[in-house]
Amino acid sequence: MEHELVKEGDQVVFHREGWSRVFQIRKKRQVYLDKTKLDVDALIGQPYGSTFEVDRGKLVKVEAAAAKQLAIGETSSDPGMDNRNLLDLDSNQRMSKEDIMKMKDEGATGQKIIEELIENSETFKMKTEFSQAKYLKKKKKKHIPVFTVMRPTPRLVMDIFSKDPAKICYLRGDSLSQLLSYSNVMYGSRVGVVDTCQGLVLACLLQRIGDAGKIVQLIPNSTNAVCRQVMDYLGFPKFLDNVYSFPLDELSLLNDETHNLSPGSETCGNTETTSVCETSAAAEQLEETTSDTERSEGHGQGSLISNGNNGAATQNSEEAMDNTETLDSEMPGEIVDADKTDTEVKVGEKRLLGPNRERQRQQREERQREAGEIMKEKLDSLVLACKYNPTPILMQMLTFLHPSSSVVVYCQHLEPLVECYTRVKENHAGLQLKLSETWYREYQILPQRTHPKINMSGTGGYLFTFITSQRSSD
Repeated sequence: MEHELVKEGDQVVFHREGWSRVFQIRKKRQVYLDKTKLDVDALIGQPYGSTFEVDRGKLVKVEAAAAKQLAIGETSSDPGMDNRNLLDLDSNQRMSKEDIMKMKDEGATGQKIIEELIENSETFKMKTEFSQAKYLKKKKKKHIPVFTVMRPTPRLVMDIFSKDPAKICYLRGDSLSQLLSYSNVMYGSRVGVVDTCQGLVLACLLQRIGDAGKIVQLIPNSTNAVCRQVMDYLGFPKFLDNVYSFPLDELSLLNDETHNLSPGSETCGNTETTSVCETSAAAEQLEETTSDTERSEGHGQGSLISNGNNGAATQNSEEAMDNTETLDSEMPGEIVDADKTDTEVKVGEKRLLGPNRERQRQQREERQREAGEIMKEKLDSLVLACKYNPTPILMQMLTFLHPSSSVVVYCQHLEPLVECYTRVKENHAGLQLKLSETWYREYQILPQRTHPKINMSGTGGYLFTFITSQRSSD
């Protein structure tokens, strides 16, 4: 069928064991795959799930039976009993690296190179059957680059970030599945979300609500570009109109408007309002920093927001808001270049908006107003998966949730979730409060050699879940 074929413009996953990459298919486009430059034109019109072999820069389709044979490999008919007498020596292989490179230059196939390696190995026939299969698997991975073309899914996309999990806040597949289950998001739901995981959580929620629901994504401020890399991978052209953005620095104002409409309701207080502003300012600083610092600190340390930095961030945020108000009052209908800092902008400097940018600004403001109206009408679920402190955002967002709404907060560290747990319990704002961590380990499943894999992740993060409750005073 047509929808099962690769078309030009599709995002396609090149998948092999322990390795995945995403490329957009375009005519006459060249990509690098395992240091090999190749054209992707041959993929257009091919069905998803097809297996290809890279042969001298060209993609050659491999039939299903041949692909299975390549995956399994062929062992010797008379393997050894054990490996006790084998020594790991360079002299065991008579072929040198220069000989292998010469065969590649002469156009020898990967299968031919492997056959030569086996023939010139002094220890291959002495190895056990399992050792021979492991040896073949290693050599085929190196000399026969074979991959499968697959449609992007959240699980495959997560494999792309396996070498740099800090980009998705160390979110693991099992933690993501529990997050989606506890959120109770379904077709037609209205969901609030804070996502700093490259748009991974947002994309999964958008898959669940379909074309009938609404998602309000809370972003640091109205001018900050939010990274939605995973959204681009999965592709949601039909559903993007259901995603709205609302700035965190205006959340307190919307909260005040909501309470003015409901005089009998309780407010969270000035402390929560200030905390959200501090979190928004700190979030802006966090988005500007690179992930190199976080990787150098390691998995045990995180980019949590300290109280000392919050004061400076709040002061900078207030100064920026004051400067913005002054410029807006003196120059109505005009804006200042957002790339310039406060010290570089002069009061007398003006720059008119082009018709396209002015239209985009008006559309952005209109979408923001619509997001505010959706939040005033109450949300069904709230999902927070962010690098900064979630407590202020959580306490402010409780106002915009229906009673018995599902709330899920994910963090790679336990301490912020303990604070969330304490605040929610003190305010009697929820039921069935639960802090959890999943222990996860991958197993190798093969005949007579099933065992846990040696390498495993230390943690997949922590989850705080509860169901909102209506206070008696409401």
